[in-house]
Amino acid sequence: MKRGINIGDHFENVYDTAKPFANPVQDWYYDTIKALGFDHVRLPVKWSLWTDDQNGYAINETFINEVEKTVDRFLKLGLEVVLNVHHFREAMDDPKGNAPKLYAIWEQVAKRFCSYPDALIFEVMNEPTWRAPANDWNAVQQAAVQVIRKTNPTRRVMTCGVDYSGLFALDDLIPPDDPNLIATFHYYFPLEFTHQGAAWSPSYADMKGVKWMGTQKEREDVYRGIKEHAAAFGQKYHMPVNLGEFGVYGKFADMESRARWTRCVRETCESLGISWSYWEFNRGFGICTANGDKIWPLIDALTKDA
Repeated sequence: MKRGINIGDHFENVYDTAKPFANPVQDWYYDTIKALGFDHVRLPVKWSLWTDDQNGYAINETFINEVEKTVDRFLKLGLEVVLNVHHFREAMDDPKGNAPKLYAIWEQVAKRFCSYPDALIFEVMNEPTWRAPANDWNAVQQAAVQVIRKTNPTRRVMTCGVDYSGLFALDDLIPPDDPNLIATFHYYFPLEFTHQGAAWSPSYADMKGVKWMGTQKEREDVYRGIKEHAAAFGQKYHMPVNLGEFGVYGKFADMESRARWTRCVRETCESLGISWSYWEFNRGFGICTANGDKIWPLIDALTKDA
C-alpha cells in the first residue's frame, strides 16, 4: 500500500434511511482509479446512521450489502481497500460514552468480512475530535481492536490519535500491543490555505485568495512536521505509518497552489516511507469532476515525479 484515494461523498453521508441506499459508487470510478495508478482506496462509511439502536445496533442489511459490493469490485481490480467507521459524530466527541455502539459496529463488520483477503484493511474510526480526551480514546481504540481480533486475528488495522486524527495528536497516541497495526493521521496545514471557502469550517468559510507558493520555508515546515511526529512515531513503535487524508478544497484556492502543495505533501511522505490516501476522488477536493473530467494538475502532482 503506497498511493491511494478516498471515495468521499458516498457511504459516509446522510441519506434517508427509510429508503434503500441510493448513492452507490459509480461504475466509472473503478477502472479510472486503477488506470491512474492508485494501489488502494479508502472507503469512508457512516455505519452509525444505519444501525437499529433498539436491536443491539444491528446494521441495516441493504446498506452493508452495498458496502460489500463496492469492496468486492475494488478488490477484484487488485486494489487494497481501507474500510473505516466515518462520521460517527457522537463517538468522535465522546468515544467512551459511545463505546458500546462502536464495538457493536465493529463486531458485525469484522464478522462480515472475516474471510476476506489481507488486501482489506480496517480503520477503527475517523477523526476523534479535540473534545475526546486522549486517554479515553486510547482505551476505547484498544478495546475496539480486541473486538476486531476475535474474528480477524491478523488483519491490518489502522489506529489514529485525537484532534481529528491530527499529526500532533500522534504524540499522545498509545497503540495497542499488536504486530498488525498501522498508524494513520490527517494533514491539512495550513488550514487557511487548504480550507478557504469551506462552509463547514466557519473560521475559513469567507477566506479566499490564500496561495501556497512552495517556498523553501513552506516546504521545510511540511517536511519537519511530518518527520518529527509521524515518521518519529513509526520509528518509536516500529509501525508503518499512513497519511489517511490530505487535500485542498477547490472553491477559492488557485490550481497552481493546490498542485504545488499536493506534490510537496506527497513527496514528503514518500521520502519518509509513509503511504498516503488523497482526499478525495471527485468532490470539492477532487482529482476529477463529478461527471468524470480529470483535473490533470492534481493527478500529475499525485502520480508523476517532478
